[in-house]
Amino acid sequence: MNIYISTSDKYIHLIKPFAFLFNKFWTEPQPVIVLGYQEPEFELPDNFTFISMGESRNDPKEWSTDLRSYFESIDDEWFVYATEDMFLVHPVDFNSLDQLEQYMHDGVGRINITNDACRKQCSVVKDNVIELTQDADYRLSCIWSIWNREYMLKYLQPEMTPWEFEVPGTNNAKHDGYRILGMNSKFPAYLSLAIRRGNFNELDFRFDNEYHRTLDQTIIDEMKEKKII
Repeated sequence: MNIYISTSDKYIHLIKPFAFLFNKFWTEPQPVIVLGYQEPEFELPDNFTFISMGESRNDPKEWSTDLRSYFESIDDEWFVYATEDMFLVHPVDFNSLDQLEQYMHDGVGRINITNDACRKQCSVVKDNVIELTQDADYRLSCIWSIWNREYMLKYLQPEMTPWEFEVPGTNNAKHDGYRILGMNSKFPAYLSLAIRRGNFNELDFRFDNEYHRTLDQTIIDEMKEKKII
């Protein structure tokens, strides 16, 4: 299953630490496709491929327009999607990921693979798998998730910012009958939201939703020594 990570010219430098942490914690060989605009000025790891979606308009609304155009052009029925500021900060639990992949079938729109979905209105389905209610907040989210392509395109309309997709977009996705799933514990992936309030000078390596935990300092020091950050 392909993993797609979107970025912009303003955020393209984040792909460098993103890729380093991805390859440290996604320990099985996995291709990653980065969707952006200008080519990065640094070398990507061998398992990362950069695809330019054209010339940036430097408008946040181009996010949905160009992603929609790209996702309409691919054959993937299912794929993983996230943004470049969502760094992995813990080894991936592939047993839990495999468990969630069993739910990739008709009627399922999105499968969250982090500790995010269980904090919304939800109920336990079976064996630690949860399902968001039809009126839950953030039925649509850019957080690391397995997406059904048709479901994403249903709501990824042109000229939307990520915020518009997640918040007003979720209002449209309520009571649409699709299932939005996740885990109640033993999450496949833990992430940090690296950019807070537009601060590029101090990346945030705390675990999202578990702010008492943070990326091991030795790894942060390693990235500094290698001039990754």
